[in-house]
Amino acid sequence: MSEWFQMRARSGNRDVWLSVHADSEPEVWGWPWLLPDGQTSVYDFILDWRPDALPFPVWLSPSNRGSRWGDMLFTGGLALKVMSTRMIQALEAINAGGYRTFDLDVRDADGSTVEGYVGFATDPTRESDIQNIYDQDGQNSVFIARQRVVEALRQHGANELDIQPYTPD
Repeated sequence: MSEWFQMRARSGNRDVWLSVHADSEPEVWGWPWLLPDGQTSVYDFILDWRPDALPFPVWLSPSNRGSRWGDMLFTGGLALKVMSTRMIQALEAINAGGYRTFDLDVRDADGSTVEGYVGFATDPTRESDIQNIYDQDGQNSVFIARQRVVEALRQHGANELDIQPYTPD
């Protein structure tokens, strides 16, 4: 059995799917979402974990009718990972390495703040408990973690995400 596990957000119909929003988003959702200069992509700031560098606030809110707020939330394929603070507490309890967190504004469908979630970035190196999948340098919506991480998540009840065995090539 592999020591590694692949982790991703659940994305069934019952699960909450998040999209990025801002007061300045285009009236018709589409690609690319550009800054007022007409050339700089808003998503570059979001995917590089620099939403605070944008000239306007952004937030995440549901893009579907799902009602299950898991420990990892689906972001529609964006390389943006959103984790529950319960999951982060489990990682801190075992002093897991290979990730960092950052503040995110998560709101429900009515626009009210949803507490208990943070942004989550994984380690691009191959030395940590938590790593990027496929040896990627950049972020991905999926990551891998050692078995001890999975055990800690289960012990803390922070396992509302898709966890599958992973065997590196």
